[in-house]
Amino acid sequence: MVTTTVRFFIKNLLTFLLPMLIPLVVLSALSAFLTQQYVVNGIKSNNMNMLKQTKENIELLFNEQNALNLHIIASTTQFMNLKDMLNKPLPSAEDYQQLAVLKNFIDSPSIASSYIDSIYIYLNNDNQRYISSVTGGFITLGEDPDHLWFDSYQLHAHHEEIWTESRKIPRYNLNDEIEEADVITMYRHFKVSDDNTGVIVLNIKREYIERRLNDLATAKGQLLAVVDQQGSVIFHNNAKYELSSEEMQQVISSKNSAVTMQTSNKEALIHMIYSETYDWTFISVTPKQSLYTALTRLLRIGAVLMVMALLAALLLAFQLTKKNYSDLQIIMSILNAAEKGKPLPLHRSKGNNVYSQIIRSLLQNFIEHNYMRVQLSESQYKTQAAQFAALQSQLNPHFLYNTLETIHWKAAGYTDGPNELTSMVEHLSDILRYSLDGQNGLVPLNVEIANTKSYIAIQKTRYGERFDIWWEYEEELEKYQVLKLIFQPLIENSLQHGVSRSDQKLAVKIKIQRCGNLLRLAVIDNGDGISEERMVELRTRLFSDTADANHIGLINTQRRIQLAYGHRSELCIKSRPGRGTLIDIKLPIS
Repeated sequence: MVTTTVRFFIKNLLTFLLPMLIPLVVLSALSAFLTQQYVVNGIKSNNMNMLKQTKENIELLFNEQNALNLHIIASTTQFMNLKDMLNKPLPSAEDYQQLAVLKNFIDSPSIASSYIDSIYIYLNNDNQRYISSVTGGFITLGEDPDHLWFDSYQLHAHHEEIWTESRKIPRYNLNDEIEEADVITMYRHFKVSDDNTGVIVLNIKREYIERRLNDLATAKGQLLAVVDQQGSVIFHNNAKYELSSEEMQQVISSKNSAVTMQTSNKEALIHMIYSETYDWTFISVTPKQSLYTALTRLLRIGAVLMVMALLAALLLAFQLTKKNYSDLQIIMSILNAAEKGKPLPLHRSKGNNVYSQIIRSLLQNFIEHNYMRVQLSESQYKTQAAQFAALQSQLNPHFLYNTLETIHWKAAGYTDGPNELTSMVEHLSDILRYSLDGQNGLVPLNVEIANTKSYIAIQKTRYGERFDIWWEYEEELEKYQVLKLIFQPLIENSLQHGVSRSDQKLAVKIKIQRCGNLLRLAVIDNGDGISEERMVELRTRLFSDTADANHIGLINTQRRIQLAYGHRSELCIKSRPGRGTLIDIKLPIS
């Protein structure tokens, strides 16, 4: 009853749940797909626009250097005089007046632009002097803590016009203590004349640029960075997402403006744009996880709706199952009363329940008109089972008689020792135990084969070398169930009609194989065979209800197979006079 109730519940649940869930799942999947496409395309467009805007803004910051370079070119005479001043041991008062004009030229943008930390202008001179927006007058290299820029100039002066690097500038504060300023330094090589060259050093505050990057509207965890061609990060926003130097180099070497990459952190969508002016690459790295925030919310809403649909379906299924269970209880009460011979209980349905009344009427008619037929079927079944048991027990006395006769003449022939006699008795004991152990149905094939081999051993003692038996089968077939004592009567038939009637040595082959859903058992011998007239007679008796003393083994086997398997089984006999006989049995297996 419990299992039936569960089945009713599952059926009712699916009846209500599927119409609710199928449209909901389809709608959620379609919404998720469209949202994903919209998000990915929108992110790509926004990131490219953001990178373009960032590139333009940062290039605009560094354009001060271009203005300085143009002014130097336009003021060649002043800067030629500057070189003379730098080479003098002690500049004159007039030199300082000209220096004030030049200092005003570099101090103005430094003061006016909050993102500029300092500006240096250096012309190659014997005294290694330069002018700076930080201090007044000339500065000799080494007097100021910041002197590493000169090393970079000497390293790049002969093969690069513009280059950048990330530096920390040491500088004295008001207390004559050295502090460090984090800057991005851009170097620009300039030429006043063929033998008059120098460099403009523009120091931009890193904090200012990165603050501008952080002010941009980015996705959660999105990284904005500017890198040089060596993969070194010049500046970036405060995103926690990072790329290793190898990953950054791989991104830069890519020819596509948008790539999807599996990094050491997680999968990310990467967009980039290249600046030819400064040889920089502007990169946006967006973790894919952040792309699906809206999609995740949509899926959560869909999950909530599915849970609500499931709860509603559970409630409706429970109510309907409760009604089904009530009807089942009424049906079972009618069946139990009929089985015990008690009066059928009256069932009064609530309201106008026509279906319950129909079920009750049908049950009453079925019980009244079919009870006798059930009893008849039960009687037939018991008769069939009794006949099956009688047929199986018919084998044991027949075989026991032959075995006892053999033991008798063997006992008269062996007086020095009981070896062969003992062996026969042991095999006989095994067979009797196997026959009488109470298992009259199906047994594993390997058990049946072992018992048959005990039978063959006894017959070997009786007939000696007058026959040989071969087995042919695969070990994996031993797991299948076969009818108990199915081989013994077939082998006994071959020995009875082959050993005693022929001068040649009898050969018996037992072949077992699987054919689809059937297990084929074939017993083949090279005996005298059966004539066509006797074969017709044998087949007639084999499938009739009358007994035959000459072929009790075959008839018994045929009837046991029919009782055990019915029409799904088959026993076939083929024989040729002087060639031998084949008994072929096919049994269904699961």
